[in-house]
Amino acid sequence: MLQDYVEVIKQGDSNGNGMLIRIKLPSGHEILGLPTENAYGGGWDLGPTWNYVVLDEKPFLVDTGKFGLGGRLLDMMKYAGISGKDLDFVMVSHGHEDHDGSLFKIAESTGAKVKGLDIYDRLIRFYPERAAYDSTKRFPASCWRCFMPESFSTKNCFEYQQTRSRLKIETIENECNLSKSALSYHVPGHSPDSLAIFVGGEAVLVGDTVLPDITPWPSQESFFDQVREILKPRYCSAESVYGLRAYIRSLAKLKEIGKSLGDLIVLPAHRLFYNSRWNELNLLTRIDELVEHHIQRCGAILKILEKGARTVREIAVEYFDEPLLKGFGILMAENEVISHCELLSACGDVVSIEHYKFAATGNMNFESAIQSLEPNW
Repeated sequence: MLQDYVEVIKQGDSNGNGMLIRIKLPSGHEILGLPTENAYGGGWDLGPTWNYVVLDEKPFLVDTGKFGLGGRLLDMMKYAGISGKDLDFVMVSHGHEDHDGSLFKIAESTGAKVKGLDIYDRLIRFYPERAAYDSTKRFPASCWRCFMPESFSTKNCFEYQQTRSRLKIETIENECNLSKSALSYHVPGHSPDSLAIFVGGEAVLVGDTVLPDITPWPSQESFFDQVREILKPRYCSAESVYGLRAYIRSLAKLKEIGKSLGDLIVLPAHRLFYNSRWNELNLLTRIDELVEHHIQRCGAILKILEKGARTVREIAVEYFDEPLLKGFGILMAENEVISHCELLSACGDVVSIEHYKFAATGNMNFESAIQSLEPNW
């Protein structure tokens, strides 16, 4: 049981905000759990971002919370008896602002190295000469296909993007020994640079790739179009790093690794503790649930399209509950629909008849196509 390995150093609220924990693994390895606030509000609330310090021979930090929370994270570490100056390096599970927002602050304050995949290093940089639109020249490559409005990004992300772009990254391989006890694997799909980190063969930090209660949204394969020249020659196809197919292949990789290791303590980046309860995950079972969820969603989208061609927004409105569509929720819902329609299109079940408008072909290949996707080694 997860709770058998958790020592609560400091109590927090019912969703884990303000909590501080120590996870004691059977081998003696220890991991600190440091949640930082990450409220979106409404039905899309993820709960806080759980950042983790792996107390190896030389401790290292995974994830740094939202922009502006670096000082708070360092205070939490100090409360648990760890100085930021003790950190050997810092890395992020993937390059989303609620995970790497305070990376520059932490690196600057502690002097710790920053490690990440080469894909992360490339996407955080600015390439105004390659940006397809004037509106994207002010943003790094990772943001060129962001589904949030430019007004939102300018107000909330610009300073974060500017500071992040100044980071010096020590790049790691897609499979990398981080220390004597920690090993990282590239698991793209939710984000092209997503990582999972296994500690001592006993625990796995899964970032947003595997979450309790909620299903991580997949990126879109179409995001690859504008960054193709930046990522080649190593990453040559959209489905290798973006979209639902990449995500399901990453789940298959995690499942294969999990089978070889046996029971693992699964430490997600959100909802480890939520609604006054610990969310204990069995990695293999949860992966099966996530794959089945996407099979069911593809089937539901096809059922909607049987009634006639629909735009992405029309599909989202019909599929998702109304509370999830409020505010920017509609944009997140549309992203989900597009990623599923890309897979359905790839296996011949739908066709695009206009920009972001799809029609069913009468085929039902998606389930066998999803189940046949192999790990992306």
